[in-house]
Amino acid sequence: MTEYALQNGVPISLADMPRVQGGQYDKMAEEMLQRERDFLRRKLEYDSEAQLAWQNAQPIHTAFRLNGELVGTIGVNTGFTGTKISDGGAFQRAVAFAEQTGLSGAAFADYASEKVSQALKERYGAIIEVEVFDPANRPTSGEMHAEMFGAPSAPAEPAGPDENELAWMKVFAQLYAQKFGQDPFAGLEVPFET
Repeated sequence: MTEYALQNGVPISLADMPRVQGGQYDKMAEEMLQRERDFLRRKLEYDSEAQLAWQNAQPIHTAFRLNGELVGTIGVNTGFTGTKISDGGAFQRAVAFAEQTGLSGAAFADYASEKVSQALKERYGAIIEVEVFDPANRPTSGEMHAEMFGAPSAPAEPAGPDENELAWMKVFAQLYAQKFGQDPFAGLEVPFET
């Protein structure tokens, strides 16, 4: 009796299906384990407080005010942030242009600021104010976002792996150690016993 499997809705004889050889399977499994190890290590190494501090320290290139209220910014390194306004996709188009032409750094910030400012002025008219900051005297993203969104009431707890992720990390550590004879998280502080 011939067994069949469906491939794109068409029955195919299992005898005609390609076979994965043991060596190929082992190599593929090892590569998958190593990629998973790298992913989980990055997750454990991630420092949300350092990331937030870096983001908050980034200089702001341009600020947008609607009737005097801060509603948007363009950071030198952090992109466009806005609330209560829409640039109609102007920033995304500026990013696409930059990717095509290799425009980066200060030149990109100048270009994006010009394009977003133009789009906002067309959309909101005279009630939108655009302020481009002098490179020597730029406010930080943290300062501007505190004004725009309000200061956070309490510092956020550092995000770490949840209980399901921790359970998977424990299982993964055992699988990895059985396969390779080493701890996949060696040198890292882990929130569980290995």
